[in-house]
Amino acid sequence: MAGQSPLRRWKPFFASFGLVDAAIEAAGPALRRDEIRGARGEVVELLCGVPAGDAGKAEELCVALDGFMAESLLTLLAVPAEAVPSVLASSAGLPKAVGALRIHHQSARVRGLARDVTRGWTAAVEGDVARAKERFDAVRGVNKAAPKLDAKRGSAEVEKKKMEAPEASRRSSLDVKKRESPEEKERMEATKRKLREGYQEAEDAKRQRKIQVITAPKMVEQRRREMHPILRDRSRARCGTSAAVVRRSLVSSFNRV
Repeated sequence: MAGQSPLRRWKPFFASFGLVDAAIEAAGPALRRDEIRGARGEVVELLCGVPAGDAGKAEELCVALDGFMAESLLTLLAVPAEAVPSVLASSAGLPKAVGALRIHHQSARVRGLARDVTRGWTAAVEGDVARAKERFDAVRGVNKAAPKLDAKRGSAEVEKKKMEAPEASRRSSLDVKKRESPEEKERMEATKRKLREGYQEAEDAKRQRKIQVITAPKMVEQRRREMHPILRDRSRARCGTSAAVVRRSLVSSFNRV
């Protein structure tokens, strides 16, 4: 037993007390550990004063330290799940220290409580991750639905504009008519009169040509009747001679064929 540390079997785990106390205080400001630290410090002083050969007294004081650690782990186990992130953030060495107690400590009670604490931490972290994933999926679902709603809203607005366009055009034309000045109206009326007069002149010219075509043969016949009988006979003779010449030409043409 010569050269043995005064802390005996607690030497590898003694730093765990400070880490667990800090985690408990991080979970709630009201969970001060000052009294626990004072009482534990007295036990450590007694343990350090035990003679090297008095193993029984040293083991008795080590069992007292086992009780202090069990109390600390029970308090840490009672921390709500929502406070676990702040507990784990209190020290980077906390999980490693509790894991060492779970595996290597000689007290079965301390090992069991350390195991329960690590399981509670795992469940709390997994629950927090699941809730974060649900929030992420909800936000992503909203973001996916937003373009579809925008597209539907946009198509509805386009259809509405298409339906409103003819009505707007009709109102615009009516507004233009209402805004026409008296001078513009008079100018339009003058243009319409000129168009009507042009149509009337064209109709009169067409009617005049028809009259001329109809009256021309009557005038020729009237001149013939007014001719002197000798001139009329000569005109008829010339017409007969011309007809005879045309008949001879036609006969000769047929004969040549």
